[in-house]
Amino acid sequence: MGTISGSKVDKSEAFAWTMGENGAPLIDDAKVSIECEVDGNYELEHFDHFICKILATYADEAVLNEKGKIDYHTFKPVLFEFPTYEYFVTGEKVGNCGKMN
Repeated sequence: MGTISGSKVDKSEAFAWTMGENGAPLIDDAKVSIECEVDGNYELEHFDHFICKILATYADEAVLNEKGKIDYHTFKPVLFEFPTYEYFVTGEKVGNCGKMN
């Protein structure tokens, strides 16, 4: 939704949405949605960092692997980075981690 604050512009009609089981609006066409509850706020000079607790996660079957987990070879989340206000696509595998027994 860009860098325009929702406190300045009504973004509620930008996408079709449905209310989640915990009361958060969820974008209907999103492949993955996470409902959160604000647990704390770390205030800085120009913006706030909200610390959230995950209440529920929803994922389209098209982005799940055979074990029902998100397949990051298929689903490539977009990340928003402060303070440059740039968007990045994730998804390139950079290594493996050994399993602990």
